[in-house]
Amino acid sequence: MTRSPESARRAGPFADVTLAVVLLVLDAVAAVVALVSGLDAAGYAFFDTGAGPQNVSAVRPALYVSVVGAFVLVSAVGARRGGAVVTTWVQTLAGLALVLGAVAGVSAGHQGGGAPPPGPGHSVPGARCRSGGDNSECLGS
Repeated sequence: MTRSPESARRAGPFADVTLAVVLLVLDAVAAVVALVSGLDAAGYAFFDTGAGPQNVSAVRPALYVSVVGAFVLVSAVGARRGGAVVTTWVQTLAGLALVLGAVAGVSAGHQGGGAPPPGPGHSVPGARCRSGGDNSECLGS
């Protein structure tokens, strides 16, 4: 029995699934490294306990993650040429999830969903006076 050229190029099912799982783990590691590197490059202080809330742009981390997603999509094309059907589908879905997730993250960050930080003259109700003394210690009096 002779095999057709297309079936001769096709990877075995065990090899195909194994390759898909290994590449998916590598994709996840690369995405986390890209996200952390992007946040670090954007100026996010990871372990600074004295830092307050930080306004860090989501553009650079999203760019790094989308580059990883583009490489994942390129690997899907290579898997398709190698005849690994399961790997092709897994890599395509993972690449699209990375790229679309990065785009969604940037677009959500630009909508200004949060309230602006309070200005220097802002005071919380009940905390207008600093020590509870007379009115000379209270802000705005």
